Amino acid sequence: MKSALFSLALLAYPRAFRRRFGDEMRDDFRRTSVTLGTLGTLGTLGTMVVNGVRERWSAIVRWTMFPNATPHLYEPTGRHFMFWDMFRADIRHTLRLAVKTPVFTTLTVLALALGIGATTAIFAVVNGVLLQSLPYRDDGRLVNLWSNNTSENRPRNPLSPANFLDYQKMNTTLDGLEGYFTFVTPTQMQTEAGSEIGYSVFVTSNLFNMLGRSAALGRVFTMGEESGVTVISDGYWRRRFGADPNIVGRTLTLNGIPWQIVGVMPPDFVFPYAGMLGPSGFTRVTGVDLWLPIAFSGPMAANNRMLSQTGQIVRNVHWFGAIGRLKPGVSAPQAEADLKTIAQQLEQSYPSTNKGWSATVVPSIDQSVGAIRPALLILMAGIAFVLVMASVNVANLLLARSIAREKELATRAALGAGRARIVRQLLTESVLFAIAGGLVGMIVMWWTVRGLIALAPADLPRMNEVAVNWRVLLAAGLTTMVTGILVGVLPALSSASVNPQASLQDASRGTVGGALRRRARAGLVIAEVALAVAITTGAVLLLRSFVSVTNVNPGFETSQLLTWQMNIPQHLTNANDRLAFYRDFFARMEALPGVVSVGGTTRVPLGSTSVTTSVQIEGRPVPAAELPEVQFRRAMHNYFEAMGIPIRRGRNFDPNDGPTAPPVAVINETMARRLFPNQEPLGQHVRTGPAPTGTWTTIVGVIGDIRHGGLEEVPQPEMYINYLQGPPVSPFIVLRTTGDPALLAETVRAEARRIDKNLPLYDVRTMSTLRSEAVSTRRFVLLIVGAFGALALGLAAIGVYGVMSLIVSERTREVGVRLALGAEPSQLLRMIVMQAAKLAGIGVVIGVIVALPLAPLLDSQLYGIQSFDPMTFISVPVVLLVIAALAALVPARKAMRIDPLAALRID
Repeated sequence: MKSALFSLALLAYPRAFRRRFGDEMRDDFRRTSVTLGTLGTLGTLGTMVVNGVRERWSAIVRWTMFPNATPHLYEPTGRHFMFWDMFRADIRHTLRLAVKTPVFTTLTVLALALGIGATTAIFAVVNGVLLQSLPYRDDGRLVNLWSNNTSENRPRNPLSPANFLDYQKMNTTLDGLEGYFTFVTPTQMQTEAGSEIGYSVFVTSNLFNMLGRSAALGRVFTMGEESGVTVISDGYWRRRFGADPNIVGRTLTLNGIPWQIVGVMPPDFVFPYAGMLGPSGFTRVTGVDLWLPIAFSGPMAANNRMLSQTGQIVRNVHWFGAIGRLKPGVSAPQAEADLKTIAQQLEQSYPSTNKGWSATVVPSIDQSVGAIRPALLILMAGIAFVLVMASVNVANLLLARSIAREKELATRAALGAGRARIVRQLLTESVLFAIAGGLVGMIVMWWTVRGLIALAPADLPRMNEVAVNWRVLLAAGLTTMVTGILVGVLPALSSASVNPQASLQDASRGTVGGALRRRARAGLVIAEVALAVAITTGAVLLLRSFVSVTNVNPGFETSQLLTWQMNIPQHLTNANDRLAFYRDFFARMEALPGVVSVGGTTRVPLGSTSVTTSVQIEGRPVPAAELPEVQFRRAMHNYFEAMGIPIRRGRNFDPNDGPTAPPVAVINETMARRLFPNQEPLGQHVRTGPAPTGTWTTIVGVIGDIRHGGLEEVPQPEMYINYLQGPPVSPFIVLRTTGDPALLAETVRAEARRIDKNLPLYDVRTMSTLRSEAVSTRRFVLLIVGAFGALALGLAAIGVYGVMSLIVSERTREVGVRLALGAEPSQLLRMIVMQAAKLAGIGVVIGVIVALPLAPLLDSQLYGIQSFDPMTFISVPVVLLVIAALAALVPARKAMRIDPLAALRID
């Protein structure tokens, strides 16, 4: 035991010390430990450790601070220490050169810092969004379950509550399956000052436990807990309640019902992600303030429309989402096969509601971020190209400097330095420059990450989880080292092949660099131009696509339009009271100065989600499961007029279409075309829902198509009913103004408070803002890729300029001879510009060849143009050629001003 402890204590000394004195110390310890007790032995070992650390520190100081000092008694002078001595000398030499050439050093470090910092910043986003685990236990086993509407080719449709319960009970591949409403609900909270809005999601009581998350304060829901309790988010707790530590147990009044706060979730908890929500709902807000438990029975179940008229769980309406945990060893395809089998059984048991409905299983990470993955991978590829371009530029700089150091390197070679020694010296320089660039790049990365988070659209998933962690720092370190080696390889190899004798002769000055280096420089310029063509082509394709999207006509006038959502006072419980409220509300809003017209709807274009219903057409009996689905909305007051939506056929709603009048509807052109091909839709009778009985609704008008979900969305069949025949409780209001609608927002809020203090207006925005937000993700990607493209053009111009300047400098004597023999300056200008154009032309051809197979990878991000867009593939090469010619003009004009006599006297 003592011997083992001694061996461990001896490790505190340097290796050379142990080789020289270790055996003597061991023999001495054996002799003295016989007479020492336990405490004495431990004291001796402790003293050894302290002395060993001191000796090791002294050795480090001698090696770093006094490299030329006489070696210590136990330190050898062999090859091992010669290597470190040379490495240390290379470092000192590099630092001296860096101080002597501050401009070169600054340019090199900044170029590398820009490339490394930007690359690492984009990786930080990719890591935070795509690679980092979801904030749930063992997230790799989590999957989302959807209904597959095979008849309409919609594989990710929400579930019905009854089907969810059947999947929950009958599956054999999941350790748990929990449900949630696939929409966020604006929830009205009553306070002493009036009402305010929070955003809630209903979830099954065991969802938090299945996800493996517990509350930071209090508790989560217990199994079977279905009403009266709520769990709130950390952000809502801090924002609304000032992080009150005694919040647990407090009662909130939500929509007139008391709910007791039982827990506060941790700051990192997010559920559901925006990708887990369905297409229907009440708002586009995805941040959740409160979680409420789903009730499958009792008053709360009836209040949430979970029960049919017969008291059974609803099976024919789909608004449930489900998330489950795979059993160990089970894959997502295996779970999908199991659930599809259950879907077939349900189809046989309930053909009227389940015919044509199957199941789809999606890994939860794909469900959360799958939609943004292509865009982020494009950004990662783009910044990789930019890093390569920056590296090529630095390699060009290092190559140019090696030419300037020709005689220094030749002298080294003449004095006996081998090729490997010179290569190691130059690689050491490039790696040290890369390390310096990497350190500065950390600052670039930090600010770039913060900028990307600030610029990212609100609907970009998981951006709040982006952070600089160990993965990002490791990627930065690897990128720095690889870049340092790669940028130094070509200059090092070309310099190592120097001919000492030729380089030291005065006559060789007119041929500095030799053919190998000239070819290397040309190759680097060609590579830069080729990469610039590939990057810029992608940027221009995205730009043209963005322009195509922004030029889309949404079907209504977006200018001078203010929109908001509101919940009417809860004491208005019957239709007559609500209609009376709306008559007063619209009259008072129209009386405000600067208001042209006012209307409302239950789903505002570009600013809300959608809700669909099945439709029966009189005289066309079909099974309930085969009924066509249309989007269903209500039009309020002068909605079509305020929005600027044209009436194509028939008429608009009018005041005569009241509660006692026959039901009427207005449909859009797509619904008229799909449901009534080669027929007159006006006068046709339709009925919503699958019920075989009920009142028929008469179609009285056809409006133009509107793009509700987004500017890129194909218009869907839509049906509007008059709000007078069914007043909503949570409408969107649209108000057209004579001037800037944003200036009227506070006036509108004040008037709403005067109408009723419990009338909160929320999500107040202009329609122009909604339209801008509809393309926010495209704009974000375009902004970054556009920056890449601009940077690529700049780097290409700098590369061409640098090489042509070096060529002019090398050919000073030749230019002098040409001028002395009568050559015109314009001929020299044309010669140099054509040489640059030749290099750029080769690069352009290679770049186009590279861009052609890469362009289709952008298809998921393109709209209105093809990936092989002729205008793009013609304009980008032309621009690159013009930039190369312009970059060559400066050194070319310098060559025109060379004095022949002075040039000939140089050599």
